[in-house]
Amino acid sequence: MSRRQNDEDVGEIWNRFQDIINWAKAIFPRQRSSMTSVDWGFLYDHHHNRSDLDPVALEAEVMRLHKDDDVKRKPGIYPYLLTGDEKHLNIRVFSPAMREAAYERQGGICPHCKKTFQLKDMHADHIDPWSEGGPTVAENCQMLCSPCNRRKGAK
Repeated sequence: MSRRQNDEDVGEIWNRFQDIINWAKAIFPRQRSSMTSVDWGFLYDHHHNRSDLDPVALEAEVMRLHKDDDVKRKPGIYPYLLTGDEKHLNIRVFSPAMREAAYERQGGICPHCKKTFQLKDMHADHIDPWSEGGPTVAENCQMLCSPCNRRKGAK
């Protein structure tokens, strides 16, 4: 925008702006405050020609994700629904089912200290660190005992 601030004819940029707004309203018809910080221009450039976007299905997912307390970044819902990249949601919490599956897979044994624990005495941890792009999925979940999890976090 700044490189065009002295243009006398803003018709081209105005048309682009209108195209982006109309596209966003067409696929996400219900306006929410979480939409304000979304980079709609980027999403438009990469997704406006897609024919597989169903506004009704997308709205149902937006509603579900807005209610999900594990979704820490609500504006990330829109890019997530278009890209499938869960990093936009800032989800770091493993579901109870993922925690239990990891516990069973490990046989209740902490992979760091090799001691056996009850599920309630263990913490879900990302094998590939979340901060380095590790997803919050069952395959990336390991259960650590509380002391090992604290030591790992202190490094």
